[in-house]
Amino acid sequence: MANLVEHPKTVREYETVFILRPDVLDDDRTKVVNRMNTIIEKLDGYILMQEEWGKRKLAYKIQKNAYGIYCYLRYLGYNDMVAEIERNLRILEPVIKFMTVKLGEDVDVEKRKVEAATEGSCAPRETADYSNVEIDDEDLDELVDDE
Repeated sequence: MANLVEHPKTVREYETVFILRPDVLDDDRTKVVNRMNTIIEKLDGYILMQEEWGKRKLAYKIQKNAYGIYCYLRYLGYNDMVAEIERNLRILEPVIKFMTVKLGEDVDVEKRKVEAATEGSCAPRETADYSNVEIDDEDLDELVDDE
């Protein structure tokens, strides 16, 4: 019988964005978020940031829905945590789409907790503010010449 090799567990930083159906009730939305938090805590992870980005128009219809409620989680954990989170997101009825991205490897947990406390929101802005952007006259001439 082959010997199993124990690989050292390294803490990594992940972010998961999941989209809920637009007609989901607040109670159901809270249940989904609480379930994700519970999974992270049970598997010795740490939640750095949790945001609800609200109802937004989707780029294309997903399961006949043109809108969805976006939720964002950034957390520290081990690779087995991602598999468990995604397994749960797959079986939860209000979730129509999700994506997890690995942001960093071998993270210093205490340093990252302090940094996370000072970070701001990472929610996408509805409208961009270009009021402080300066445009040279040469740039405008190039734009006009191209047309």
